[in-house]
Amino acid sequence: MDTRFGVRLAFVAAAFSVLAALPAAAADDCKDKVTAEGKPAAMRDLGAYPNSLFAWRSAVKDKYGGEYNSWRYSQDQKVDCVEKGGQWTCTRTAKPCLDLLNRAIGGAKEAAKEVVKKKDCKAEPLNSYGAKRKTRKEAEEQSIFGWEIDTRKKHGKEYAVWKNASATDIDCHDVSGGIQCIAVGTACLP
Repeated sequence: MDTRFGVRLAFVAAAFSVLAALPAAAADDCKDKVTAEGKPAAMRDLGAYPNSLFAWRSAVKDKYGGEYNSWRYSQDQKVDCVEKGGQWTCTRTAKPCLDLLNRAIGGAKEAAKEVVKKKDCKAEPLNSYGAKRKTRKEAEEQSIFGWEIDTRKKHGKEYAVWKNASATDIDCHDVSGGIQCIAVGTACLP
């Protein structure tokens, strides 16, 4: 085995073992609230709602960096959607917080950036809705399944593995009769 690959593999394994040991209420590194309005759309749940997620993630990345733009790690989340003239607009507000991977690696940030830099990733993230389900876990799994199908169609099966994706995020919300999630991630090779 290539020594550099072995070192990187050991680093990643150590980071994930630290992640597993972190309590849910680990010392949060959060920033000031960010509010972003998504592009208007004819449909609330399949248009305006995800548009607001993309707008919020982009605004946070521009202001604080990509390690803070995961909606699932943010605090004080609020999404307001309004309909005007047949168009829905959703606005998101939340305190962006450092994601768990970046919390776990802390001082080893530069080593992690080096590993990520060498990954063969596509330039733009993809997003996919999953089927509506009764539980959040099932809905998240469906959104990941949808992301993998869409990624396979666009980039090929070698890129269509969620665990290899970078800058991932999943956002779920209640819809009539269940929960529906959207998965966002940049496709990468293993």
